[in-house]
Amino acid sequence: MKYITLFFLSIATLFAHEPLEKVSLQLQWLDQFQFAGYYVAKEKGFYKDAGFDVEIKKHGSDVDVVEDVLSQKTTYGIGRSSLIWYFAQGKEISLLSALFQSSPITLIALESSEIKSIKDFEHKKIMMTEDAIESAPVYAMIKSAQVDEKKIDFQKHTFSLERLTGKEIDLYAGYSSNEPFLLQERNVSYRCFSPKKKGFDFYSDILFTSQKEATEHPQRVARFQEASLKGWKYAFENIDETVELIYQKYNVQQKSKEALHFEAEELKKLAFVGDTPLGMLEITKMKRILDIYRVMGLVTSDVDIQKALFNPRRVVLTPEERSYLKEKKEIRICAPNISAPLAFEENGKLRGIGGELLQELQKHISTPFHPVFAKSWEECLKNLKEGRCDVVPIATESMCNASLHVTSTYHYEPLVVVTKKTQNYIVEMNSVLKKNFVAIKDNPFVHELQRRYPKLQVSYVNSLQEGFAGVEDGKYFGYIDTLIATAYAFKNISNGHLKIAGQFEEKVGMRFGVARDATPLYTIFEKGAQEIEKMGIDKMVNHWISINYVKSVSFAYIKEVLGAAMLLLFIFLYRQHLLDKKNRELEILKEGLQRRVEEAVREIQQKESYLFHKSRLAQMGEMISMVAHQWKQPLSSIAALQISLLMAIELEEYDLGDPKERERFVALLEEKLKKIGAQTQELSAIISDFSDFYRPSKLQEDAHLNVLIVKAYKFLEDILLSENISLHLELDSHATLKLFQNEFLQALLNIINNAREQLNEKRIKDGMIVIKSYDKEDVCVVEISDNALGIDEEIREKIFDPYFSTKFEKNGTGLGLYMAKSIIEQHHKGKIYAQNIQNGAKFTIEIGRQNEK
Repeated sequence: MKYITLFFLSIATLFAHEPLEKVSLQLQWLDQFQFAGYYVAKEKGFYKDAGFDVEIKKHGSDVDVVEDVLSQKTTYGIGRSSLIWYFAQGKEISLLSALFQSSPITLIALESSEIKSIKDFEHKKIMMTEDAIESAPVYAMIKSAQVDEKKIDFQKHTFSLERLTGKEIDLYAGYSSNEPFLLQERNVSYRCFSPKKKGFDFYSDILFTSQKEATEHPQRVARFQEASLKGWKYAFENIDETVELIYQKYNVQQKSKEALHFEAEELKKLAFVGDTPLGMLEITKMKRILDIYRVMGLVTSDVDIQKALFNPRRVVLTPEERSYLKEKKEIRICAPNISAPLAFEENGKLRGIGGELLQELQKHISTPFHPVFAKSWEECLKNLKEGRCDVVPIATESMCNASLHVTSTYHYEPLVVVTKKTQNYIVEMNSVLKKNFVAIKDNPFVHELQRRYPKLQVSYVNSLQEGFAGVEDGKYFGYIDTLIATAYAFKNISNGHLKIAGQFEEKVGMRFGVARDATPLYTIFEKGAQEIEKMGIDKMVNHWISINYVKSVSFAYIKEVLGAAMLLLFIFLYRQHLLDKKNRELEILKEGLQRRVEEAVREIQQKESYLFHKSRLAQMGEMISMVAHQWKQPLSSIAALQISLLMAIELEEYDLGDPKERERFVALLEEKLKKIGAQTQELSAIISDFSDFYRPSKLQEDAHLNVLIVKAYKFLEDILLSENISLHLELDSHATLKLFQNEFLQALLNIINNAREQLNEKRIKDGMIVIKSYDKEDVCVVEISDNALGIDEEIREKIFDPYFSTKFEKNGTGLGLYMAKSIIEQHHKGKIYAQNIQNGAKFTIEIGRQNEK
């Protein structure tokens, strides 16, 4: 018998499931329908399906939910809107879901009492918790009515409703989901004073965890959050079943089924408000709650409440999605073997950007990917339609059809035009739409472009090389393709006769395409697209290309001049008798040459103007961000003043029919308006400072380097402070130079912003930027250094090239450092260069002392 038992135990071990993760959830009150969703998630196996063994911890008088979560005594907890206050005090908590969009807290008075309004609370006994933070909505409601709190007798809460019905107290702080039912049972008439109805709408029952848990285990937190919300959804959809469960297993308060039903229906009204999704936490409402705490004097510091919200940066799969992948065993990738760097086959594997995207997703999805190669986009889509593959790694919106569903965009890619080198730079694309263009057959990016430009005339060829040859031979005006593919071709295909002459303003979104009959797979790759979009695919792109725009300045004109001059000299020496005739020819040639030179100069100036304008637009975006940071404090003060005025007006705190009350109101109004006026003047001063930056410097003016450096520092001070980047100044230059001040300031800002972006991108913990100035014998020097780990040696020589960027994003221009170089070297005859130093990079600007006054 012993051996038989051991045998079955061995078999059971072989088929045992992966052990469940033990986590705990601390309740904030006694068992009741208030926590129904968590009971259901445990009893229905939702937590188990998500991989959890959950311990639901009961409430106790000695329990501090916030401290227990922070000390990791418990994994998750449930709290009220006071969690927003705790975060403002520096508690490292992460808010997951607000199960009730409005708090059920209310003050209850007997109908038979003389209490008809909040003003009647004076000289009355109110039984409520002594904690001002937890009872903030009630205190705010009382304060807003201008009731003297000293005239109210606040009594410690004993949670005995008999004290209200026995008239020992006048008002009882309770829940709209609980005490009203008990009073109705006793046929006692009552009146409720709800903070929500007075404008103090707070969240209730917020599921939260520690920042440590959210950061180190985001997928676990997301799975717990999803399983909990699933439990709540089931509880509200099956109230009778859930009430029976709580009545039988979770009923330490010995509530009746009728009481639990009443509670369920009332809480359902608070959980589902309008179209707001279950559990939603809205940042605007959180800021409103924070403002109320601030007006009450409970919060004094400036807080970025956005950081309190949990935001998982991983692909979190539902149990249904994991089950689907387990049954599917492999995901067949429709792999277009077209051309590098987008997607191509190498040794049976999908290479290029498409391949690397899938490698990144493979970190989150354990199911293996199997490529099904096709020779063209058309064959690739045919394979998907006929069920030979499931997912296209690179797709566009135009590919969406009855058999293919596309996800949201994970990368925006510009389309460019390649022309002969002799062609002028294309500033306005609409001016060349009637030209004859060429593109690769079935290129989905070009098809997307044609949807936006119906008049665009495009012929098709089988390869990029064939398209380039057609442009070079004059058969086509230009070749259209993605910037990625074109830059890669210029890097790897030797051709000195073509150039990138222009770029379409609109960018085409790159997406995943999924077979329409594979709905679970679509939701998985939709999450994948969002995750890749957050991370960016800059490194993948830069791995394959480096962009190098070449100015289209031709030296053919100079050759013509030299040739003509030599010819004339020869004629002059040997053919004097033809002098008059040749002089006339020279004049004609000179006029034609002058026209050509003027056209070339205009082309260069037009191009430089375009680049400068584009750079200024990018700089404007940065400036708007800086203005927003400096406006933040004055606007917060104005908002607080506005809130207090609105409360006074809406709650009718003053009887305007009474002369004394009207005089008090006018005095209050005058005081608040003066404060608002002062804050408005501060806003105006900020705008004046920034608007000066955008007035172009037409003349060189006397300037100190140190003054311009300090001005740049003031522009960036707030935004650097918000990103925890310190900026140190070591200013020892004393020379006065002739400078285009605003242009020079733009160059400084471009370099400092470049350092700031590198520090943020590389997530340097203690980011630092150091700016030095000093005078040498023949130059004045500015050095801007950072600790962002330096510049990759492979790209260091290219960072000043136009359109070179390490950030292929929607708003990236790649013009910042190029414009800084142009301003320093062309406008100020100076020098700018970059070098790596210990732990970072250093940019050096040298301005000749000949500019000195």
